[in-house]
Amino acid sequence: MLPTRRLDENVKQHSLKTLRLEIDAIDNKIHNLLMNRVKLVGEVGKVKAEAGDYQFSLRPAREASMMRRLVSQHRGPFPADALIRIWRELLCGTVRVQTPFSVALCEGDDPIGSRGMVRDQFSNAPTHIFATPEHTIENVYAGDSMVAVVPVPNRHTESAWWHELAFGKHKNLKIIGLLPFLRSDASSSLEAFSIAEVRPESSGKDTSLVVLECVAEKPSINLVDPAGSCQILGQLSLNSTQPSTGKTIALLVSIQKFVEHPDQVKPLLPPSLQPIVTRFATIGCYPEQLDIGNTLEIS
Repeated sequence: MLPTRRLDENVKQHSLKTLRLEIDAIDNKIHNLLMNRVKLVGEVGKVKAEAGDYQFSLRPAREASMMRRLVSQHRGPFPADALIRIWRELLCGTVRVQTPFSVALCEGDDPIGSRGMVRDQFSNAPTHIFATPEHTIENVYAGDSMVAVVPVPNRHTESAWWHELAFGKHKNLKIIGLLPFLRSDASSSLEAFSIAEVRPESSGKDTSLVVLECVAEKPSINLVDPAGSCQILGQLSLNSTQPSTGKTIALLVSIQKFVEHPDQVKPLLPPSLQPIVTRFATIGCYPEQLDIGNTLEIS
């Protein structure tokens, strides 16, 4: 019995060694492919520079499309959220290869949660902390950081930063993302917008953000949208009153659609808003969040 048992152990050890060697070989292939990918990213940067395209290398829509594709084709017991985190690290690393990268963060009421969101989205990029959304966005406008992360506005708190994106000096900056991009049943309610000087693109599933200026009889507007595709995120009373008509109010509105041209905006608004809008501007869009609650059981 003993010789047979030793033989079985030898076979097991040999099998384990063979499997581990195969795993090592796969790791080497992954690393080689990663280095080749970085070379290709560098070539893309050279081609863009030669063409005079100096736009920031962050591509939120392309990244979101990639994440959705990866999750849709993922199979096996490896957690889908871990897969996405690997790719996020990869994308953040390649962005930093192409250009210096840092984040300006307004922590809001949850400093720990806010820093965690930034880390999940932008890896260990240098992060500068500011007390207000206005100072955070100004830091990006001045060129000191590449991306601003600010809390999603509370409708009942008057904050003018999103109005500045529409009609003020920050018009060249756009909202490009809603953090966290990955959602799960365990996710907190904390959310933030990311803002950068990046031209909005469609990821295939997007929500656009529009600032409306309206003249209303009352200082507050309650939105009734039968379709449910339009929501008021922020409301701001402006220092302007129209005689015999009412008060000028600014609204930050989300529309579940990628709005490419300004003439698309008004037809997408609820009928209750269309007659009272005096001017509007799109201030960006974000890819819809990826709900991983149902993706962890893919097999």
